[in-house]
Parts: sequence; structure tokens; C-alpha cells
Amino acid sequence: MNYNKLKFSLSLVLVLFITAVSAQSFENASESKKATLNVMYFENEPYAYKNEKGDLVGIEIDIMNSFVTWIKSEKGIELKLKFMPFSEFSSFYAQIQTAPMNSIGLGSVTITENRLNEVKFSAPYLKNVSVLVTDGTVSTARNEEGLISEILSLAPVTIKGSIHQTHLDHLYIDRNMEKRKYVYVEEVTDIPNKIKESAKYYGYVDVISFWKYLKFNTDHYIKMHSIANKKGEEFGFIMPQTTDWDNVVNEFFESGFGFTSTKEYHTILEKHLSFEIIDKVELD
Repeated sequence: MNYNKLKFSLSLVLVLFITAVSAQSFENASESKKATLNVMYFENEPYAYKNEKGDLVGIEIDIMNSFVTWIKSEKGIELKLKFMPFSEFSSFYAQIQTAPMNSIGLGSVTITENRLNEVKFSAPYLKNVSVLVTDGTVSTARNEEGLISEILSLAPVTIKGSIHQTHLDHLYIDRNMEKRKYVYVEEVTDIPNKIKESAKYYGYVDVISFWKYLKFNTDHYIKMHSIANKKGEEFGFIMPQTTDWDNVVNEFFESGFGFTSTKEYHTILEKHLSFEIIDKVELD
């Protein structure tokens, strides 16, 4: 059994164990003043990941820790977080759909109309641009003709079930073209790494992942094709449809001027990102 399959098996066992225990509603937590929130996270730096010391860190982790402090201060509830890692996005997303009501998912999940029918979303905590990337040797697509001739003839790489797969689908559907066979990978970093492996590949990544790859792979020229970038996206935490925790999570994000207007929020972004990328993803 390989490492990723072992992690998935362990995560599944933990999900089944949690499900076997009576799920705690926020209403009950308000009465008892104690609660446990099951936090399922898709491993993806810099959102939620283990650092070199083995500590769980990232933008989403820091926001959840801020929520623990806020709910103690504002509601008097001692909240314990029980973290559960997932290395595959599709498994992570599917588990949240059937998880106990006291569960939340951190996975840089784009808020879409289709997903709103499947899970509950928190208020957004980051803006995003999905950028179309290729090897630097591929001619830049500056118009529709260039997009078809230079990009859509390449092999698409994506994470199964992700918003980026949906974007790839529409590149073909909107042009009445037959879809090419997708190369599926498990981690966001695998997409630019496949492109580094061969210039025959292309795919979408979120703008933070693009920035991170540029920062740590100065030996590889990777480029974006702005004509096909997808703007106006937002990330939110996800929860099962059965939850009643969504109201208090959204109160945390939106009460007053909102958490994303605070110095604490900006400090979290400064901790994990550089100025040029913060300017693109920080919520107004």
C-alpha cells in the first residue's frame, strides 16, 4: 500500500469513528459551552499543510485558530479542533458531504452554484484567479486562434473533481471540440511539475499556487496565458448540509466590519504570502 492510499485509509477510519459518535450541534454547544469541531483539510501549501517540523500550519489553519479564540470570547464556548488530513481533493469533498454536523472542510474550495447544492459554504475568505499555465517554450495564446492551436492541442493535467477540471471542460465544450484525455494528479503542485517534466502538458492552477511555484522553481520557465484566466472566484470553508454551525461560522466572518477587514486577517496573509500576491487575493 503506497503512502497516499495509507493516509486515505486512515482518514476514512477516522471519519467512520467520528460518525459513530453522536454529532454535536451548535445549539447543544451553546448550552454545554464545550464542543469539538471535526476539521477535514485538503493538504495544500500554503493553505493547510505540515511544515518541516511536522506542525500543522497554513492560511486556513490560522483562520480556524482565530475562530476558536473568537467563539470563546463571543459565545463562551471552549472549542476543540480535531484535524483530519486528505491528500485527494475528491475524497476530501465527498467526505464532507456525509460528515457529522459538527464538521468543517478546509480545501481552498471555490464557491460555485453547483457546489452550493451539495454543501454549505462559509462566507469567502480569499479571492482567487485560476490561471492557465504551460511551459515557457509554448507560444503565448493572445487570441482565440492561438488558444486553439497552441494550448488545446496539448495534454490537460488536473485534479479530479476540482474547479480547474470544470474550467478545462469548458475550454472544449464552449468551442464544440472533443475533450482530450485528462491526466489526473493528486496534488496542486503536481500540475506545474508535470509541465516541467514535458512541454506537452498544460493546466489550470490557482494564482497562489502559480506564485509559489515561481518562487521555488527559478530553474523552470512556466508562463500563464491571460486570455483563458478565470477571474472573480472566491474560496470558502465547506460544511455538510445537515450542519447548524454555518450561522456562527458566518457570524465570525461577517459580524461588524468582518474578519477579513481586520489586522489579524491581514497578518495571517503576510505570514504566508508576499505583498504582490496578497494584493491579488485579499478580500476588500
